[in-house]
Amino acid sequence: MITSDVGPEELTSYLSRSGWTRTRAGTLAELWQPGDDMQVSVLVPRVLEAADFDRTVNILAAEVARREQRPPEDVLRDIARQFLDVTELRAEDDDIGQGTISLQSGLGLVSAAKDLMVSAAAATIHRQGYYGTSIPKAAHAHARRLRLGQTRPGSYILPVISSARFGATPLYDDGVPRLEVQSEDTYFDRRVLATLSRSLETLAEMTMNRDRVPSRDEMRDSVTEGVSSELCAAVLEVIDTGKVGIFDVAFNWAPASPAPADLRERIYFSREHADLVTEVRKELKESEAPSETVLYGVIRRMSLKANEESGRVYLETVIEGRRRTVAFDLDLVTYRRAAQYHGERRRVVVTGTLDAPPGRPATMEVRTFGVDRSIMTLDQSDE
Repeated sequence: MITSDVGPEELTSYLSRSGWTRTRAGTLAELWQPGDDMQVSVLVPRVLEAADFDRTVNILAAEVARREQRPPEDVLRDIARQFLDVTELRAEDDDIGQGTISLQSGLGLVSAAKDLMVSAAAATIHRQGYYGTSIPKAAHAHARRLRLGQTRPGSYILPVISSARFGATPLYDDGVPRLEVQSEDTYFDRRVLATLSRSLETLAEMTMNRDRVPSRDEMRDSVTEGVSSELCAAVLEVIDTGKVGIFDVAFNWAPASPAPADLRERIYFSREHADLVTEVRKELKESEAPSETVLYGVIRRMSLKANEESGRVYLETVIEGRRRTVAFDLDLVTYRRAAQYHGERRRVVVTGTLDAPPGRPATMEVRTFGVDRSIMTLDQSDE
């Protein structure tokens, strides 16, 4: 069995979520028992560097598998993915069967996996209809960190694995949340997937769920949700170039990390509507709309004067590796939503034109404002 991706945290997370209870704890190991059978116990190693760590894990997996009546390999896989998000790209066609796929279709699927992640990472940093050669270096660096799992049967499924282990959010002396650069960096992989989910959902709504070409305004407005010419091209690599009848993307969030809210679990595309995706791709490639910066953070302060038609919000965020406060104005309806998120200690995301000169206060002309879908609340991030 492969235990290289299993550590003490993964073991205890899986057992606690499966109804097991810690009954004894020592420096080197812990004893856990199932809640419904105190005659059974497993030894959970706590020292990853111990010589017998892998052997002890295998014994644990075998005992858990016996109780759950499934293969130990499946138990180990589920233990290993406690802090991993798994995005499944599935190709379905008449000629796909018995775990095989045509070379052309397979190459399209693998290429799409990389291009989808790069385009989503780029949109997590800047919203842009067409990136060309201006894709941020951080987007390519993100793709290099990802892992591919083994292909699985069931049409043809390619799993893409990313981290969902988040850093804690410290507090100021007055109890107000304080964002730390290193901690915020741990959210990037999850934010990319949240961007990917929303952008694919938006693209599918424009192209798969209708029989007419979306309007130019609809296509250009979709950029605010992360849709880009590059994202469209990645989908077309499967349903057009790869000649695959159905292509869908499913999001399996890490069991031990707070799951995003209000996101679709699976988005479908079909070869039948490839022409509509091509139209969106063409329009966004030719669009000359300016790039907009995306900022994630927590609201530090709010200010609303009497008889004003807008309120000022001060967002604590990270810009170019440094924590900064950005001020912006919101209309009264949006301001009230911001006040709600502030009270609930929820992270928010804003897009717009940023002015952040060194040594001077940073401001932003906001185009969109909303809750950060990558995680629910700051309290949950510390669980």
